[in-house]
Amino acid sequence: MEAPRGPREPPWPAPAVPEEPRTLRPRRRAAEAGEEAVFRDEVRFAPDPLPVRYYDQDTARPVSFYLSSLEELLAWTPGPEDGFSVALVPAQGRQPPLGSRRPRTLLCHDMMGGYLEDRFVQGSAAPSPYAFYHWQHIDIFVYFSHHLVTLPPVGWTNAAHRHGVRVLGTFITEWKEGGQLCEAFLAGGDGSYRAVADRLVLLAQFLRFDGWLINIENSLSAAAVGNTPPFLHYLTTQLHQQVPGGLVLWYDSVVSSGQLRWQDELNEQNRVFFDSCDGIFTNYNWGEAHLERMRAAAGERLADVYVGVDVFARGNVVGGRFDTYKSLELIRKHGLSAALFAPGWVYECLEKTEFLQNQDKFWSLLTRYLPTHSICSLPFVTSFCLGMGTRRVCYGQEEAVGPWYHPGAQEPQPLFGEHRPEGPGQGWVKTHSCLADAWNGGSSLLVRGTIPPEEGHVAVRLFSLQVPVPPKLLLSLVYKLEGPAKVRVALELTTGDADSCHVGGISALNETSDRHRPRPLRVPPTKLARWAARCGRRLQGGWVQRCYELSLRGCLLQDLFVSFSRDPASREGEHFVCRLGEIQVVDADSLLSPLHQVQAIAVSRVSWQRAAPEGEGPPEGAGPPAGLRLSCTLHWSYPLPHARCFRIHCRPGTGGGPPSTGPPGPEKPAFLGLAFANQYRVVGLAVAEARPGQDGRVEFLVEPVPREGFLVPQAEWGRAALLYSTPGA
Repeated sequence: MEAPRGPREPPWPAPAVPEEPRTLRPRRRAAEAGEEAVFRDEVRFAPDPLPVRYYDQDTARPVSFYLSSLEELLAWTPGPEDGFSVALVPAQGRQPPLGSRRPRTLLCHDMMGGYLEDRFVQGSAAPSPYAFYHWQHIDIFVYFSHHLVTLPPVGWTNAAHRHGVRVLGTFITEWKEGGQLCEAFLAGGDGSYRAVADRLVLLAQFLRFDGWLINIENSLSAAAVGNTPPFLHYLTTQLHQQVPGGLVLWYDSVVSSGQLRWQDELNEQNRVFFDSCDGIFTNYNWGEAHLERMRAAAGERLADVYVGVDVFARGNVVGGRFDTYKSLELIRKHGLSAALFAPGWVYECLEKTEFLQNQDKFWSLLTRYLPTHSICSLPFVTSFCLGMGTRRVCYGQEEAVGPWYHPGAQEPQPLFGEHRPEGPGQGWVKTHSCLADAWNGGSSLLVRGTIPPEEGHVAVRLFSLQVPVPPKLLLSLVYKLEGPAKVRVALELTTGDADSCHVGGISALNETSDRHRPRPLRVPPTKLARWAARCGRRLQGGWVQRCYELSLRGCLLQDLFVSFSRDPASREGEHFVCRLGEIQVVDADSLLSPLHQVQAIAVSRVSWQRAAPEGEGPPEGAGPPAGLRLSCTLHWSYPLPHARCFRIHCRPGTGGGPPSTGPPGPEKPAFLGLAFANQYRVVGLAVAEARPGQDGRVEFLVEPVPREGFLVPQAEWGRAALLYSTPGA
């Protein structure tokens, strides 16, 4: 790997054994859904330092972490603060599976030392962040930095897993210090290297990422290099047992003699490491002769050879930057996998104001060499959000203005690019992400196209699917046409298994027209009624939602298109601009089960500060100027496989008054942020000082967002109130 571009950070001091955070005991527990749990605390201004590993020292917000020494690694055990960095779900199912022999694509993310704005677990206000969103073209995502144990920030893991992409951390040793470190755990008995491997497995298992890139970039003694293959084999075996679908890859650096000598290929000098794990990531200075030799050396494991491509084009490389496709063309010619190193070049070296355009250009040049993988599970819901924006929108309603960045909030992304139908027609459709407007999140998918006079419609394939279709499928499309174009927008599906596939008909939900007759539901179940509540209506911001019910039997859902049709009576072509805000494909049976509830809300690690003078930092949330700043951690219980995320709100309340005993009042709660785990850190919330002899009050609300993508009524959110008083007041 390349040397770090920038100064090396000093390692952390060895951490002290952490104390359990103080958890408030509830004054009243919530016995039923929607009932409020009540906690009490006394305002004190004693210092309460947060663990440096888990919190940013400037903002006190939770951050993803890395480990800088063997001592830190071997001492690590899961604790309460690690819960912030646990991924929401494992990698979603995909086709073909990663174990197939089809050549794969690995993306190695190396950007300015790593742990930039992406380190903030709950997001940040970065105005021009980096985002990757061409997930359907890649199979493995590696987060790379020059720390000994590079743990992928959880936002990246959540985004990748949502697309069926595996995520690897990096274990790297370098320079003289790296050689000494390797002697410490590789040159002795098997107990030393097994202890390191066991901790690496535990980290991946607990934090829910998928494995490791092992990068030894220093020479090894005879004893250490002799133990390296057993270390790799043990790590790989243990990881496969504990992490389904886990992977261990070796970087081409050290050879079997222990010398640091990059080979730029798989050969007899590094084969022993390849044979001990799941694959090799080669160095970058190869030519076609190297590829020919590797094709012979790999045998049946061609797909396990990841040929390195440095997008920065450093050294003697075939192609990088916007010529990266030249490298991919040769690699695919020989049936090998590819490892794209530092594709953030388009962000680091080109104009950031044109980042999205340059990103799309870079990946469009590679598309023909990057086979896609298919989604193979339901429900499938996406708002096309990139995990960033210039404002935040919730179902058409603007709730916050200003830049935000949260990689974990990225929704499933489509196939991008320009699509032209086969044949002589002149129709075309082009798709790209757009931050100018959104239905839910920070962006939408902008679709531009032309329907020529000789054609009645054009369509664009957005997603590749491989889903056995349930008997009844519910589909929803939220869109908005811009300009004067008069076109009809609709979803189209393709199905496989044509011999046995039976289509029983399509009906529109909550719509009346000559073309689609509604199929009314007799007393629809609660979840289904909520899912269909907006169907057929013109919504806030000019958005329209169409919902359909499709009866199928023995079918395999293969592709999802959006089609655009012009008026059949018109003899002229039609140019159109359309924003897609959301697509939902849901198994109707999944909406028959009861709603899950947020339960057992707890409050811990409470700290208080005097409010800074006006103008010295904005509070979290909304409300009038106040005298206190409250920070605390909320915890709750909810079955995570059923959640897309949680939206956290508050009502700052007043400095006095009786506790609430009924349902939430009519005032709109203030949105604080998103959580992708069963905990959330509230930081610097402005609250009023308690009046003498009275309790101050602040209420927190946890809104679950189900995977099926409907709104849960506020009365059914989890609720907790914190009553606070000042000693001696």
